[in-house]
Amino acid sequence: MQINILAGAPTELWPDDLFQEPGLWIGADRGAWRLYERGLPMMMAVGDFDSLMAAELATLQAHLQANEIMHVQAEKDETDTELALLYAQKQQPDQIKVFGATGGRVDHLLSNLWLMANPVFDAIVEKTQFIDRLNVVSYVKPGEKVVHQIPGTKYLGFMPLNDVKDFQIIDAKYPLSLTDNVAKMWSSNEFKADIVHISFKTGIVMVTQSKD
Repeated sequence: MQINILAGAPTELWPDDLFQEPGLWIGADRGAWRLYERGLPMMMAVGDFDSLMAAELATLQAHLQANEIMHVQAEKDETDTELALLYAQKQQPDQIKVFGATGGRVDHLLSNLWLMANPVFDAIVEKTQFIDRLNVVSYVKPGEKVVHQIPGTKYLGFMPLNDVKDFQIIDAKYPLSLTDNVAKMWSSNEFKADIVHISFKTGIVMVTQSKD
């Protein structure tokens, strides 16, 4: 089962084929309103909905069943996207794709991209992608891993999210071998073939594939 989450970031970075994605939808904050506007059913709408006008929220509440909306207080520890991911994780999906989570405020962007470093998401680390028009962000846990090139992307990047030890980029255009963790985005690498092998012993590594 695939679950898609639509958050409330600017629509300009949506992929052109966004609403052709298979699977079930969760709307996070304004993302729920955007799903409603397009007539797409939601398994859940979640958030404090502070980005909606009162009339929009009332319409959304009237449209959804009580068990299809999770309306939380604005004063909370979790972001709306985080709450959506927690709900998605409980459904035990095979894959989670998050859209509308990039662009706009940089604190929101960084908060979203670092969510998979939280141990609470251990079950979905390697199942989750953040996607926009130019980028696909995925995550890998320790071990010997294979990164497959996504069609249309050119650039490859790696970012240790926490205490990553013995990180190696083995057969990309620019190999790398580190013993200790370096809190740096290793950006602008490239594939030489369809796959790149990496390995590391501890932590979580964020993998970015991008196009201009």
